Amino acid sequence: MGLILVLAGALFALFFVLIAIVRTLRHSTKITFWELLLAFLAALLPLAGIVDGSMTDTPAPLPLRAGLLTGAVLGVLGMLIAVLELRREQKLKQSRGIFAIGIGLLIVLATFTVPITSQQILLPALATVTPINLAAIERTPTPLGPTFTATAVPSATLTPTPTITRTPRPTGTATATLYVFVTSTALPTATLPSPCLALTKFNVNLRAKPEPDAPIEVTIPFDNTISLYGHSEDSVWWYGEYQGKSGWLKAEFLTLTASCDTLPVKQSAS
Repeated sequence: MGLILVLAGALFALFFVLIAIVRTLRHSTKITFWELLLAFLAALLPLAGIVDGSMTDTPAPLPLRAGLLTGAVLGVLGMLIAVLELRREQKLKQSRGIFAIGIGLLIVLATFTVPITSQQILLPALATVTPINLAAIERTPTPLGPTFTATAVPSATLTPTPTITRTPRPTGTATATLYVFVTSTALPTATLPSPCLALTKFNVNLRAKPEPDAPIEVTIPFDNTISLYGHSEDSVWWYGEYQGKSGWLKAEFLTLTASCDTLPVKQSAS
């Protein structure tokens, strides 16, 4: 597995070098995202392969050799790219060659430092860890809550209750006396029909009589609802109530609903 990772990283390093040479010859100064991605994979995959090959008692030689070769070749090609970049106006500013040289040196150093680190530090530390035998651990169930002991409750004994017998006492015979009550008969009260609702178009005067010059009871503001109970014979005036006051309103200032057609004709008081 370590050798495969190193070879994959070498392939990405080759792509990075080819693209870097082409863009250097074209005098492209900006390093693109794809170049950064290829450089990242060219560095990460060989390092992962070297670590994988070193995490054994005897480090695998093939991943280390392949990583050393990849880093050396990448460093040499980076020097070539840096020489080409010296012909640019920017010189080594945003240099792809320096970038490739750095990745190559990193891989070469990893082929020496990673095996030493794994052999001297990581593997001895892992060897001192004592495995825990979970099957040997005995688990004693512990009750989750208090233990309750059932106690017998004595049953209640029913005692019969004596029945009280009442003896009726002789009483005198009451003599009914007739009284004649005179009640007054209430006079019938005139009831208004079911009202309909109307909406005022303007500020409307509620007058005491269906006449233009009749006294004004109250002025109803614009866009208010009023209850109507009847109308004059010519339906020019409508009788209604507003805030406890009753009177007549002119139809031209009202918006009537359909239920207003069923209201009766109301005679005005003289």
